[in-house]
Amino acid sequence: MTAETNRDRVRRLLLDALGFRFPKKITEAEGRAMLDRIADELAYMTDEALATLARMLRVHGQGSARNFWPDRATFINFAHVCQPLPLEADPKLVSWFASVEGERMVQDGTLVETWDYFEAKRIPPATPQARALVLSRAQEAARRVQIATEKQAAGWAVEPNEAAWVRAYLARRDRLIGLLDKVRAERGATPITGAA
Repeated sequence: MTAETNRDRVRRLLLDALGFRFPKKITEAEGRAMLDRIADELAYMTDEALATLARMLRVHGQGSARNFWPDRATFINFAHVCQPLPLEADPKLVSWFASVEGERMVQDGTLVETWDYFEAKRIPPATPQARALVLSRAQEAARRVQIATEKQAAGWAVEPNEAAWVRAYLARRDRLIGLLDKVRAERGATPITGAA
């Protein structure tokens, strides 16, 4: 017995569960190739998210009888609602973060919050309101880290939940910087932490 591939898993949990058909103008081979591309694109999703996506898409068939396969955009849009594609899986966005923009975010202390904004919205925080939101969240995180650090330095106890949040936040920030430094190293650029 062969191991199930990610494509097979998406087929089993999503495509087989939907059971739509192709319009006559699309050959079986063309349709199968389209579904294979969609399955490959959605392979990042968990089993639970794929099952949820199947339930959501059942009523979104195309055609007058609503029984033809939805287009790729419909799959991707609903998949993003169920489980957004991690930014790490998008080389172009990671590359943008590894640019001078990433250096600025690290210097401004907004890297984690900008990453979160991108992950949720799939657009940069370009409007004044979006930039203010990212900055506000970053300032709040910096304040929490500073308070916990100062308490620990003074020998005071830090609430376990707050200490765990600070550790997780700092680990996430360091992981993101490491990811961006890796991309920069592949380009022959200096690490973000060493950029002037």
